[in-house]
Amino acid sequence: MIFGGLELFILLFLLLGVGVFLFLRSREQQRAGKGQPVLATWRLALASFAALVLLFSGGCSLVFLPEAVTGNPYIDPMAILMIGGVPFAVALLIWWLSMRRPSA
Repeated sequence: MIFGGLELFILLFLLLGVGVFLFLRSREQQRAGKGQPVLATWRLALASFAALVLLFSGGCSLVFLPEAVTGNPYIDPMAILMIGGVPFAVALLIWWLSMRRPSA
């Protein structure tokens, strides 16, 4: 077996991060072609990392929130919001700050 479970997950995580980064960079290259200001590479890398945190840390655990609100006794809504909501909110703030453009 070439890859185990953890190695495959890390490899897919890195490939997804590179894909998000390349998408953001191609979008910025289109903006540069139009003569508009572009974001720095480190900001794009930070935004792609924050997008991955939004997806995996916050987004995956927030999937269980509707079932917790409907009254499932095995899922506590406050636990879901603490485990998934806080990382989601922090990553959303990091993504927003890294993607916003300075006012002209």
